[in-house]
Amino acid sequence: MNKKVSAKLQSRLNMFRDLGYQLTSKAMIMDFGCGSGATVQELRSLGYQSFGCDFEFKQEKGIDTEALATQGLIRLVDIQPYKLPFDYDTFDVVISDQVFEHVQDYPESISEINRILKPDGFCLHVFPARYKLIEPHVYVPLATVVRSSPWLYIWAALGIRNEHQGGLSVRDTVDRNKSYLSAHTNYLPKQRIREYFREYFSEVDFCEKLFLKYSARGRRVYALSKYLPFLSALYSAVHSRVVYAGKPVKNPE
Repeated sequence: MNKKVSAKLQSRLNMFRDLGYQLTSKAMIMDFGCGSGATVQELRSLGYQSFGCDFEFKQEKGIDTEALATQGLIRLVDIQPYKLPFDYDTFDVVISDQVFEHVQDYPESISEINRILKPDGFCLHVFPARYKLIEPHVYVPLATVVRSSPWLYIWAALGIRNEHQGGLSVRDTVDRNKSYLSAHTNYLPKQRIREYFREYFSEVDFCEKLFLKYSARGRRVYALSKYLPFLSALYSAVHSRVVYAGKPVKNPE
């Protein structure tokens, strides 16, 4: 594996190591919410057995999404009933990045992730925190929790638009934001997230501090947190959640 690794993927591999997992080239890795398949493509270029799934595939420059889909390396999720398109006990690792804030039914998704993981597998999920100051999809301050029409109207009137809303009227922007936030985002409190994961996994931990340790943007916060411990807790509350969940090893009978 001499190929240069992207900073984001290297940070995840470093985190796996610190969590006690040394992945070999035989490791089966699934990207939950794979988008264009970029992470799948990069992992495969490094020699890992990687796959991905999503409700729809996005196009991204430099990523041969069509070829990945044709080869079955990225697959569409079954909707009714909801089912990830892989067999039981297939993967050593399931990862996701900026996906769980869109999950409407946590138990349904977590149950499926548990199903496709091997008995000693684990998953790692990075997603925006409930109290993130700027909602990352509509760019409205505190819209992770404040979604009333008057609040959304204030920011639309001030000219706040995402990259898809150029030229929209204030009213249309408010309507689109309210609809999107209601149907496509779900920012849960930390305790609720923990409860859902603990229904299906024996080990559940929030590891934002470990994420900061290997994040290019977060290393300064990590260094300062040694002297100001509250910084990592603040980061996890207002910026990103990082959830690790592991399955117990099945004892032979």
